[in-house]
Amino acid sequence: MMQRTNASLRKKILSWLMPLMLLLILVDSTLLNRLAINALEKELDADLHSSSQDITSYLKQSGIDTKDFDLLENASRILLNDNVDKIFYTISNENDVLLSGNQSLFEKTKTYTSKLDSYYFFADINNEKFRVMRSIFKVTNASGTHDINIQVAVTLNRRNALANKILIGIVVPQLLLVIVSFLIISISVKRGLAPLGELQDALSKRSEKNLSPINLPNIPEEISLVTNSVNHLMKQLQQLILGQNQFIADAAHQLRTPLAGAQAQLELAELEPDPLKLKSILLKVHLSLDRLLHTINQLLVLAKNQPEAVSMIKMEALDLNIVSKEVASEMAPTAIQKKIDLGFEAATTPALILGNAERLKELLYNLLDNAIRYTQKGGRVTMSISSTDEDVELIVTDNGPGISMVDRDKIFDRFHRVIGSGQDGSGLGLAIVKEIANLHNADIVVSEANLTNGLQVTVSFNKWMES
Repeated sequence: MMQRTNASLRKKILSWLMPLMLLLILVDSTLLNRLAINALEKELDADLHSSSQDITSYLKQSGIDTKDFDLLENASRILLNDNVDKIFYTISNENDVLLSGNQSLFEKTKTYTSKLDSYYFFADINNEKFRVMRSIFKVTNASGTHDINIQVAVTLNRRNALANKILIGIVVPQLLLVIVSFLIISISVKRGLAPLGELQDALSKRSEKNLSPINLPNIPEEISLVTNSVNHLMKQLQQLILGQNQFIADAAHQLRTPLAGAQAQLELAELEPDPLKLKSILLKVHLSLDRLLHTINQLLVLAKNQPEAVSMIKMEALDLNIVSKEVASEMAPTAIQKKIDLGFEAATTPALILGNAERLKELLYNLLDNAIRYTQKGGRVTMSISSTDEDVELIVTDNGPGISMVDRDKIFDRFHRVIGSGQDGSGLGLAIVKEIANLHNADIVVSEANLTNGLQVTVSFNKWMES
């Protein structure tokens, strides 16, 4: 089934980066504009202060006579002349009497007060906004010492024009930066994601039979991690296919022999007129079918416990003492039938492990079945459990003929039977034990039984600790 196509990774990266970059540029432009405007206002305010200082210097030198104000008004027409802005001034005394300057400016601003001797503010005069600088100083003459208020006001035309130029000077380069950055980021993202296209191309050109590792030289670490994961998956699939093919081949071989034997016996039965001989032939057919049924059951158990078939198996904490005792009880009739002394020794403390009860029962059944099957009549088979702080051991011991060192390494192979044992079996019992032990991360050790010539199989589980 085709997976639903979402937005491309390239578009997603760009959709994450570009808004952040635009936000960053917006904040940067705002800060730059604010800093530039502040610097501009300080310079223009400094010009106002300079004009106020010129008037102050003139008054300190000349006094505050009426004739001096007339000269000042005549000079101001030249000194305060500007092609862009209107510039007004006022001079008033401590009694708020206008001594010289613009009457409108005086009337509009006389309500502005401050504790400072020099300060700035904005005022509306004749429907125009002005920046006003007011300073207070003392003048001494024949009549005494007087507080003189000087105001210099200028319209905002030059100030606004320069502010607009600053804004344009900041915004235009920032817009160019956005465009160039978008192109650079787009090209970089496209080149950075190119190895993903190479990986997709390498996978799309492969057939379902080609599970060899993908080899892409000079790829980034992130893509290499994906490639390694894909190669690991292919290796697992290859092992799975090989395992299934081997299983099918082994199963076909093992099932073919009893089926062929049963078929041959049935053909003989069709031609046999003697009832006694016919009964003997049918008995052989029955034995062949029993072996076939046992082999099929073992094959199904083995297939069910393959690593690739147990991903959904539920593991839970359980006491191996209880599971083992239950299996030993079920196997007791089989041991009694063969006159085997079957013993069970539980651990003195709970043998808690993390496992699957159904699988563990199959492991225990096959271990006991194998021990009983290969132990002579009148022999002894013992299953015991021991528990420590770190692990739980399941030990199955018999006093049978044992297994040679040569065969000991092969007993867990599928369909392997010990030559000369005289027992019919599928050769799958210990293979099943091995698969279930692997499922539970358990270790298996085969050794000679203590004080006997038999065999001892030890399965070690990690102990489950209650949290």
